[in-house]
Amino acid sequence: MDMKKVFLGLLVGLIGIGAIVYGGYYYSKNKSANPTTEIGENNPVTTENPPTAPVRFTAPADTPWISYTGLIYPYTFSYPGNLSLEIFSDPPDSVGISWGNLDPKLNILLDVQSIKKNSPQYAGQTLEYVRNWWKFYSGLKGISTVDRFVNANGLVGYKAIYINKNDQTPNVDVFFEIPKNPDLLVHLANGILDPEIFDRIVDSVKYSPAAVATATPIPPTPNP
Repeated sequence: MDMKKVFLGLLVGLIGIGAIVYGGYYYSKNKSANPTTEIGENNPVTTENPPTAPVRFTAPADTPWISYTGLIYPYTFSYPGNLSLEIFSDPPDSVGISWGNLDPKLNILLDVQSIKKNSPQYAGQTLEYVRNWWKFYSGLKGISTVDRFVNANGLVGYKAIYINKNDQTPNVDVFFEIPKNPDLLVHLANGILDPEIFDRIVDSVKYSPAAVATATPIPPTPNP
């Protein structure tokens, strides 16, 4: 028997086995580090996305609502107690939504706007101001619809849907006239709140010069 051939054969076999074992380990390691999105009877879809907020903020029906009044302007509105808000001085007395990994400065829920300051040509013409408001922002290119309405507290409002550069209408903007002050508007914007929650916030808006800054729990909405 040629021992050199036997030894060489054993060496080749060991190298082959080692390559197979290492290949299996490497594949297994990569598999665990990068899950796939296979669909099967015993294989549900898996994802490995970084932590982020859902598309829309929502709240259970039994969530207590809180009343907030502006520190400079005497507006008041209510919102779900599980929604965190931040107050900013620029724009003055503006309120941002602090939720998930979103920057509240880029998610202003409410601010007060001066028509004369922003667009003097529309002074005393609230509807025209609303129709042309999109021109202040480079990401918008037009308006889809604008509807006049009156909320539960008697404030006259305008609900506007603007068109962005991608021909989408992802946001809702509401402008409320302030009684006896045609220059100022209370503006609310929504892009991340559940529509029903935003509508309830809009319906709760009040404007009273006698209002005092406060945060009072409001009884939860009873289940239907």
